[in-house]
Amino acid sequence: MRLPASPFRFIAATLFAVLAGCATPQYQTTVRLIPPADAQGRACVQACDAKKATCQNDCQTRYQACAKALEPQVEARYLDALKKYELELKQYAAALRHYEMQMQFDWMNRYPFYPYWWDPWPGPYFPPPYREPVMPTREGVRAQLEKSECKADCGCLPAYDTCFVGCGGQRVTETVCIKNCPPAK
Repeated sequence: MRLPASPFRFIAATLFAVLAGCATPQYQTTVRLIPPADAQGRACVQACDAKKATCQNDCQTRYQACAKALEPQVEARYLDALKKYELELKQYAAALRHYEMQMQFDWMNRYPFYPYWWDPWPGPYFPPPYREPVMPTREGVRAQLEKSECKADCGCLPAYDTCFVGCGGQRVTETVCIKNCPPAK
């Protein structure tokens, strides 16, 4: 004898099917570079490659010099971040104590109305609405400082693309659906 499917399973399967049908498609854009066919164009592209490599090496050198120059600031900002963390931690501990006292007060005031074995923990209680502060690290402070102060992208690739196309090559951009694709027409 077969038991009928529970209504919960039917509702869950229906909800899943509806949500799966509503998923938005995800696309990925790719760039292909088609080199020129003639020898002169290929020689020109090699010159573009050399310029791009030089640009990227210079950019990396400037970035490393910038990061090294920030070293004294890293220590000062790290100490500031530690002081801020200590203050936030004290505020968090005080708020947590207040939250715990409020829960205990609520529980104590409910006792005369309900036997303790019936509802020992009045609720629903949720975790505090504030997050525990995260302790900073030197590496994190350094990364944030480098991101704000040092330039990592020097524009080498757009210049290369312009040079490549100027040599007779082609830059083809394609956008392709990779997930949750609509049916082909």
